[in-house]
Amino acid sequence: MGTRNIKGYSESLDSLVIALCRDFERRQGRTDNKRVAMEHKYINTKMLEAAGEVIGGRYAEIMIREIGERIGYAASQIEDISESTYKRKKGEVKLAIARKLYLTE
Repeated sequence: MGTRNIKGYSESLDSLVIALCRDFERRQGRTDNKRVAMEHKYINTKMLEAAGEVIGGRYAEIMIREIGERIGYAASQIEDISESTYKRKKGEVKLAIARKLYLTE
């Protein structure tokens, strides 16, 4: 990943962010436990904010899904973006999510 050379961003952090993205839709589901529901909403909101700041609100949820499902440029639903920009933005979204969830500085 392009973000691995950024100080404090490691392969394990990359794997954690991918796993959080993969779990995004499940956290949108209903749960009877109020505390769990609040935590799910907090995590998803912060992830959407982070992605939206990088790629815009229109594509934030799509990018989160594509990170989680490890979808690349060729199969992406994001339109009107070059391959190099897509890859750079994807790395920036991962880093923004890690920062927004206080997983790194």
